[in-house]
Amino acid sequence: MKRPIRSVLLASAAVLAAYLVGVYVINSTQKPVAESTTPPALATLPSAIGDQITLTTWNLGYAGLGAQSNFIADGGSALLPPSRATVDDNLAGIVRTIGEDSSDIRLFQEVSNKSPLSYWAPVRDAVAGQFADWQTFYRPDVATRFIPFPLALDHGTFLAARYNPLSVETLPLPSEPGAMLGFLKRRYAIQIARFALQDRPGQLVVGNIHLSAFDDGGSTRQAQISAVLAFAEAEFAKGNHVIIGGDWNMVLADPAWPDNTDQKYLFWIYPFPREALPAGWTIAADATTPSVRTLYKPYVADENYTTSIDGFLVSPNVSVVSVSTRDLGFAPSDHQPVTSVFNLAR
Repeated sequence: MKRPIRSVLLASAAVLAAYLVGVYVINSTQKPVAESTTPPALATLPSAIGDQITLTTWNLGYAGLGAQSNFIADGGSALLPPSRATVDDNLAGIVRTIGEDSSDIRLFQEVSNKSPLSYWAPVRDAVAGQFADWQTFYRPDVATRFIPFPLALDHGTFLAARYNPLSVETLPLPSEPGAMLGFLKRRYAIQIARFALQDRPGQLVVGNIHLSAFDDGGSTRQAQISAVLAFAEAEFAKGNHVIIGGDWNMVLADPAWPDNTDQKYLFWIYPFPREALPAGWTIAADATTPSVRTLYKPYVADENYTTSIDGFLVSPNVSVVSVSTRDLGFAPSDHQPVTSVFNLAR
């Protein structure tokens, strides 16, 4: 009887090994594809935008990177948040803050769908629940395939609008040559929504982005910036108004807020290449309140390095009326929401 049992065990081990190899290959070679859809209009929402629009961008840190957290990729020691109770507190703060915002279009990054990195809290469902009567669109940029719950990962960008878009698109961006954790590929892309304008030709083109953070020497980010600018310029050349917001993972404004962070934890900090901006293009970023903090340890004011990496790129026919970061003390996320009011030139 020993020989059949041994044969079964060896066969089972071979099947498991083949499955794991397949999972590795599939999840380390995923690539985004260009997509475009025309969502059905909601009768309760307007279908054209006037002369002014307000946008907010916020990286939610999948409700796992609040003030009490540190993160191993930033030089910390933890992969997971301190507890599920901590995540629930973070998520409650996120939902409350979203409810207090009156912006017309919201751009979120790091929105998870019952991820092990946030103890399976229903982050995406909680966010979507705040926009029951809006147009909402989710796009995963980190999503495992053929890995079952509870180990599956599904994180991405989420766009909500109180207007009916003409279309929603995905435009792939360059990726790092390697894979996160050795097997997981982040699928970078611009999440694009197009909106009609009142009493005039052209469109408002809104992009939601989350660029690379831990690429070697910032090379992937530079390639991504080049691709974003090429897309934005092409849209402007068509007569469209362009606003691209999100987590750029490059310093947009930094008046040197106080900190005592060791330089070794700032390995991922790079400035946005403003010299690459085409003439007339603008970066809307807040230089009075930081939008992100380092995660090598839990947050302590004036100790963790902070800067502004969240904001908006706008075309010459869009003027920035105001831009401000809401100071939440980094309580629910390692990022803070940035809101900007824009005028759309006729």
